[in-house]
Amino acid sequence: MAVLVVKRSIMHRYQSIGQAIEEAAPGDMIEIRDGIYEESLDIAKRLTLYGVGNVTIKGGVFIRYQTPVAMRNLRFRQGQGLYVKGDLQLENCVIEEQLIRTQMMVSYGSLLMKNCAVLATPLNHFGLRVANGSSVILVDTTFEHHKKAQIIAQNCELTLTNCMLLEGKKHGIFAIRHVKMTMEDCEIHGHDKAQVMAASSEITMTNCLVHQGQGVGIQLFDSTTFRMDGCEIKEHLDTNMVVHRSELMVSDSIFSDGQSHGVYLGEKTEAKFYDCQVSRHVKAQVLIENSKVELHTCHVRNGMAVGLTIVDEANVSMNQCKIQNHQQFHIIVDASGLKLQQSIIQFGQSGGVYGNEHAKIMMHHTTIRELQSHHIYINNARLFTQYCTFEQMEGNGITCIDAIFEIANSYFKDGQESSYAMIWSDQSMGRIENCRVDKAARPFLALSNKSLLEMRHTDIAAVKAPAVVQENSQLFVQGHVQTATWQKDTASKVSQIEDMKLEIVKYDIKKII
Repeated sequence: MAVLVVKRSIMHRYQSIGQAIEEAAPGDMIEIRDGIYEESLDIAKRLTLYGVGNVTIKGGVFIRYQTPVAMRNLRFRQGQGLYVKGDLQLENCVIEEQLIRTQMMVSYGSLLMKNCAVLATPLNHFGLRVANGSSVILVDTTFEHHKKAQIIAQNCELTLTNCMLLEGKKHGIFAIRHVKMTMEDCEIHGHDKAQVMAASSEITMTNCLVHQGQGVGIQLFDSTTFRMDGCEIKEHLDTNMVVHRSELMVSDSIFSDGQSHGVYLGEKTEAKFYDCQVSRHVKAQVLIENSKVELHTCHVRNGMAVGLTIVDEANVSMNQCKIQNHQQFHIIVDASGLKLQQSIIQFGQSGGVYGNEHAKIMMHHTTIRELQSHHIYINNARLFTQYCTFEQMEGNGITCIDAIFEIANSYFKDGQESSYAMIWSDQSMGRIENCRVDKAARPFLALSNKSLLEMRHTDIAAVKAPAVVQENSQLFVQGHVQTATWQKDTASKVSQIEDMKLEIVKYDIKKII
């Protein structure tokens, strides 16, 4: 293996890099001394090129098919770009201000870049384009200021470790289709449109920061599979993450401080979130549309509008989650399903859960407390609660309009003095069973507009008034310890029933539900 020295001096045999490449044998090394070399390089043999001092190459670089080449300590400036069809390793290099739109192109080849920078002028649309089954590994590498995308990829494998993509005019990464990409410890910042965009691809992000974009943070669509762990997506003027028709698994990640939504999931997306935080967004922090979503031990807090909006036949389950401090309802469910398990809804300027348009809401071992409006408000919807706690109610606790509901084994605690009932049923049908009610200076039940309610084994002796029944409503009671006077109008009915009669009423309600 020989070392060929290139220097612009009449005292040296090789005064051009091209001359040294032509005469080198496969496996040789070419040492390039200080200077500016205005020439293009066409390499078709296994070589190592390295710079000593300040070495600038002004010209194109072409690595031939199946040719392994290593380069280090070089600056490529104002040339015709780097085109890789072979296998190129770049270390401690700068690629800048190439005189074509794509500064680097890898097609049918491979590229390893370590400690490099790719810097753009307004002419440069793309920093790196990867296609046609290529494999690219980027380590400690920076891309800046490209006009369309810092990296555009299609049908390839791409790995980024400790890289930075900064202040592009459109996208940071655009993975068009069939891209398998892994990102770890990377930062993406300051792009005008979606900072990461992927379609029909497989993406994994770990410990990455995506922030301060003028558009969307991450946008995924067309059957993309996305895994994210330990990442922070924040401070975008549009939604922090938008997902359409894709599969998503996110853990230990933060979405915060956006001027729109925190997370949007739509068009039959399937998503699972574990140990995530969503906070301080101007619009609904999580918007779920026609998708299936699971949230486990997540915290949604301090929003300027709604916590979660669930619409258009979405199916959402939340386990051990905490939703708090929203200026509007914490959760809105419209024509969709929600299951809350061992969760807490608290500290809101408005209400807790709002259900509408045939929504189905199921709550188990869940606490709702310290809200300035309704704990639960359902309209033309269904509600089922088991072992829940409704605490420190100011207005109506549970309001049901044209609804079907069942409240069982639940606890009404610390109801503040109010003329509003803890439970108000309007043109609804429901059952209350085995519930506990603390002392409260307010009615427990209010029935109106032909409501039909069955209450079993619920002692409401401690409340100001057990029930107000009016407008052709009916209340059937079993096992109630009656120490106060029922309030009803002449068109309504309150009946104490025996076990045999109760089974008939129970069967009818179950059938309707």
